Amino acid sequence: MLSILIPIYNYNAVHLVRSLHKQASALHITFEILLLDDASDNTQSREDNLILKELAHTKLIELPTKAGRSIARNFLAGQAQYEYLLFLDCDSEPVDDDFIRRYIPYCQGECVVVCGGTAYKPIPPKRNHRLRWVYGTHFETKSAQERNKKPNTKFSTFNFLIAKDLFWSIRFNELLRNYGHEDTLFGFELRKRNCIIQHIDNPLYHTGIDENKVYLEKTRQGVENLKILYEKYPDHDLLIKDIRLLKVYAIIEKWKLCRFFYLNYFLFKKFMLWNFNSRFPNLFLFNLYKLNYLCFLKYNNPNEL
Repeated sequence: MLSILIPIYNYNAVHLVRSLHKQASALHITFEILLLDDASDNTQSREDNLILKELAHTKLIELPTKAGRSIARNFLAGQAQYEYLLFLDCDSEPVDDDFIRRYIPYCQGECVVVCGGTAYKPIPPKRNHRLRWVYGTHFETKSAQERNKKPNTKFSTFNFLIAKDLFWSIRFNELLRNYGHEDTLFGFELRKRNCIIQHIDNPLYHTGIDENKVYLEKTRQGVENLKILYEKYPDHDLLIKDIRLLKVYAIIEKWKLCRFFYLNYFLFKKFMLWNFNSRFPNLFLFNLYKLNYLCFLKYNNPNEL
């Protein structure tokens, strides 16, 4: 019936997996939990997760070299034996004990894609982790009602259920090796197949709040992936229509203003980074930073940073 698929990288997933295992067992459903350690270099978390091999219906696979988010998820789907795939990020935690139960009624039919959503605990983290928490609480914590207004543009790989046959008709695009926008592309491909994503109120807490420095690096990787899509994805107009950053970038490019924002990247980078590491990171500046960096990429290779 249900394959629960969790890619792991440098994170202790013991609490999450034990909680999911307990919930699924209590429902008396046919299930498996497949874990893929994507060549974690954190020895402690890797050793901690080994205890999960002792759980029934649970398998832990360890890769010798890092594959990346898209390849890791595709690999897990290839190992799954049941008809419905529940993809979850490892740095998460069920909000309550009914998380698995809420997904079970949707395990029927062929065109099934259900997103449960994301939640954040209300207490702000320390200042050096504040940026990720502020961004998440403002942009990612949305009710199902709000997400269903534009269902396919609100797709997230953090917590979703999908029919296995439908997944294999799309797969995650392995062109995107680093962090960011593989979920955007997957949502577009679902729309092409006239498969509308259904959003429900069944969130997981996002517990792995990145340090500011790490989140900024992931943000830059996401912008780099966006540039790849902008240049190589065939449905160019669809990208511009649905992704606000690209919509603004296309206007800037049309009016030949990219040099101006390219210079802004250097002129205001120090001030922006100071703000992002403060107690009150400004999200307007954060979005401007991403736009400046996208314009930087027009003229430079990211390895030149």
